[in-house]
Amino acid sequence: MIEVVERNAQSIAYIRVTGPYSEVIGGGFERLMGWCNEHGVKGEWLALYWDNPDITPPSELKTDVAVTISENVSVSGDVQRQEIPAGKYAIRRCRIEHDDFETPWRGFFADLAQSDYQFGEGACFERYFNNGKEDGFWDIEMVIPVVPK
Repeated sequence: MIEVVERNAQSIAYIRVTGPYSEVIGGGFERLMGWCNEHGVKGEWLALYWDNPDITPPSELKTDVAVTISENVSVSGDVQRQEIPAGKYAIRRCRIEHDDFETPWRGFFADLAQSDYQFGEGACFERYFNNGKEDGFWDIEMVIPVVPK
């Protein structure tokens, strides 16, 4: 079953990384964490996925590693600002073990295909509720922009 919610717009600070997910995302988050520590920024951690890994070569996959920010936060260096637009989003919370992010995403996409919704504009993304490197698992929420079919 697909749960669809209405989300408010959300400002984020992000660093775009390009390449195979497992090779580039961790380093991107480390760089962003350094920037956050330097600027006293605390927020929710996200990863925005802009490409379909079934058709985009791994070396060209674009991901924005991100943290939510308030309107008054200034970005600098390779840290950029963008807004996740308000709208309808399909959401699913899950626990990732053994760094297997692919299986729950594929199940979520399959369930979406059987629902009354289809992909909308924008990136799919993950919200992180813990640090999986410390805990040995990741509690995440998968989020997909949707429109009715």
